[in-house]
Amino acid sequence: MQNRPDDPQGVMQHADKYTGGKALIVLGGYSARDWERVRDEIRPDVILGANGVNSMITDLDYWMCAENMTRAHNLAAKGDERNRQFFEILNRKGARVRLVSHRSWWLLEDKSDAVCIRRKGYDLHEIPENFSIREYGEGYWSGWLLKQTEAGVPVRVGTVGLHLLHHAGILGCAEAHTIGFDLMFRKEEGHHWYPYPTYQPDRFRNETMFTRWEDIPTQHYWIETAQYLQAVEWMFERDGMRWVDHSNGLLRAMGLQCAAQAIKIEKAHE
Repeated sequence: MQNRPDDPQGVMQHADKYTGGKALIVLGGYSARDWERVRDEIRPDVILGANGVNSMITDLDYWMCAENMTRAHNLAAKGDERNRQFFEILNRKGARVRLVSHRSWWLLEDKSDAVCIRRKGYDLHEIPENFSIREYGEGYWSGWLLKQTEAGVPVRVGTVGLHLLHHAGILGCAEAHTIGFDLMFRKEEGHHWYPYPTYQPDRFRNETMFTRWEDIPTQHYWIETAQYLQAVEWMFERDGMRWVDHSNGLLRAMGLQCAAQAIKIEKAHE
């Protein structure tokens, strides 16, 4: 195997640990305040979370930080409060296994419960024919480079939600339920259901990044993320995993099949 900055063998040691099981993926959007209701309804075998979710749920099975936290660390060291809040999530305990970007690996104080990871971006025409969510391969699945380049730096769309769906596939899950995949603002600058720095113009986004999809306040980054997910969600069924999104955000507004399945479940419970 070629030299890599991540640990693919470390990831694949977790393959098929929940074969045929059910995963609950809790993300940062405001709708995740209702995660316990979804947990009680679906009774998951494994619970995964990302980023600041570990400040609200202290017993996750898996937690992921796929971001490069170097800049946040450096600014926090200089006294920047917003970046201190970003950075403090990295060494917070609260999961049995932490999946941490190779770009942030050196910042971990304790690596005993962590696996070094990376992400791999694919435009739609670049996805290999043999790509499977059951294999880690070249890294956790990301989307295309942001096409609305005037709105910010050329980052990959897809978000950590897609990475964790990929991880649920590696775990062998037959179902993956997401909540907090809002991809929208519920109030001015507010997106998260936990105390967290607000979104604002910075190195990665300028004022034109903030926009609306129909009547929904959002970002160009999130719109393109939803478009990418809509284009690839058939692949989850192809690889034998049902995806249901309970977030009631942009994915539902744009008509993704994962959200339509949640609507059917809700109506069945009425």
